[in-house]
Amino acid sequence: MSLLTGSATAITGILPVLKSSYPNVSQSLIESLVTLPSLTILIFTLLSSFVAKKIGNKQTVQLGLMIALVGGVTPFFITNFTALLIMRLVFGVGIGLFTPLAISLISMFFEGDERANLLGYQLGTMALGNALLIFLSGMLLKHGWNVSFLVYLLIIPVYLFVTFNIPEPPVSQDGFLIKTESSKTSIKLNKEILFLIVLCFFTFLIIWIVQLKMPLIFSERGLNKNNPASLVLSLMNVGGLVAGLLFGRAFVLFRHKLLPLGYLLAGMSILFISLSKSGIMIAFWAIFFNFIYSFTGPYIILKVNQISPRSLLTLSTALISVSMTLSQLVTPFFWNGLGALIGIDSASMIIRLAGGFAFIIGGILSLRLIQLKRVKND
Repeated sequence: MSLLTGSATAITGILPVLKSSYPNVSQSLIESLVTLPSLTILIFTLLSSFVAKKIGNKQTVQLGLMIALVGGVTPFFITNFTALLIMRLVFGVGIGLFTPLAISLISMFFEGDERANLLGYQLGTMALGNALLIFLSGMLLKHGWNVSFLVYLLIIPVYLFVTFNIPEPPVSQDGFLIKTESSKTSIKLNKEILFLIVLCFFTFLIIWIVQLKMPLIFSERGLNKNNPASLVLSLMNVGGLVAGLLFGRAFVLFRHKLLPLGYLLAGMSILFISLSKSGIMIAFWAIFFNFIYSFTGPYIILKVNQISPRSLLTLSTALISVSMTLSQLVTPFFWNGLGALIGIDSASMIIRLAGGFAFIIGGILSLRLIQLKRVKND
């Protein structure tokens, strides 16, 4: 399932071609083909537990996969831009139905270091799926932008794997809902969980814009021959995969330093991406960015799972999924709008803004860590 949870970005490489195919459509609206599924992903992430409660976890995943298949592949057969937008919304419905289950089931069945490792693997598997889908989409682009949507046919083997290999979890944990010990218990999220949820939103707001603008960065520098952006985006996700696999060890080694370090080094790499002139250097820093930044997401998810009481585990997990999805939805409008406010519109300058945000977040977290150490010592 995790191979597909981030698959909305698989068509990122076709954005420059779409701009020339639809000259009367704004850049933000074209980019929304990548991010618009986040709207329905957001809604159906929240509805997923209700659906799973009615029909079961496995059936919810199967339903989501079939809807995603229809919404993902149909754009191959159509050219009307409004119809494309509608199909992307349908695609998001399917992804939203099964995405929460990819995370929460791990938290239900595993604990401790095993949970930390598996959450890292989950994010790594998501990165692997993104890398594979973006690469294949880029290869299919040679035959026409609409052919790129056939990459979503890979949903079929995932559906078959789920059908024949994934058991239904225990009835007592139907949906991804874990019941409270007492129905009278007041359910409140503490400030630390809320802080991490907000932080998750801004974390993915940064990573989405770097990936979204990557094709345009190559285009601005006249380096878009043979569509190198699709290959670089795939390699970026390979970097994320490696980070996911190494997360458990990195967490043990760096502990609380891992999070601010991830933001600071990510900000540095974004700055170098925006300044680089050669395709090789852009690719190097882009891959390094996705590698180092991919330690932040699993860290946030792990901390939320560690500090959430059992009665709030699924609510916290769902809100983390919502924050990731919401950030993807607003990314083009947030960054392009911010760029318009300060008078910049180039992809390089806009991602430089994102790098500045990463530096600021890293600095705030570093100061927070220092303050907590002082309090502990006192």
